[in-house]
Amino acid sequence: MIKPTSFRLPQYIVDKVSQLMDILRSEKQKYEIASISVKDKQLRDSISWLAQESNQYICELTSQLKSIGAVVAIDTEENNQSSSTPPVFTEAQLSSNVIQFCKDSEKMIISAYRVVLNEPYLVEGLRTLIRQQLNGIMYAFLQLKLLYKLKSE
Repeated sequence: MIKPTSFRLPQYIVDKVSQLMDILRSEKQKYEIASISVKDKQLRDSISWLAQESNQYICELTSQLKSIGAVVAIDTEENNQSSSTPPVFTEAQLSSNVIQFCKDSEKMIISAYRVVLNEPYLVEGLRTLIRQQLNGIMYAFLQLKLLYKLKSE
């Protein structure tokens, strides 16, 4: 039988997880723009996969926080996409800029995940979910870097 719990997640942890979700949301939008810009199908699919994975992770974190009982403000900005057109680059500039963007994004996302994981009062179920997401995002970036290395050789 499931028993109710009186434990409440501290608000500062909810804020840190919300910041992580905001970073994932902004990077997801950038991945979508970058994938449209890339001509190579495999590279475009890999970057689109990063966007899809980021969206999935945002949904998982939101659901986990709601199940714990935390109040989560759902951002409706993801529906209001900007109508600006992506900059036009040559193919060589584009692939190097996209890969550099992905490397910078990887560093930012991994550090955001580690900030949350370093919290001592993080609920174990949430900690496990965040660890799995961190491993998944690191694997996705590794695949993207390997694909780019194969394409550039």
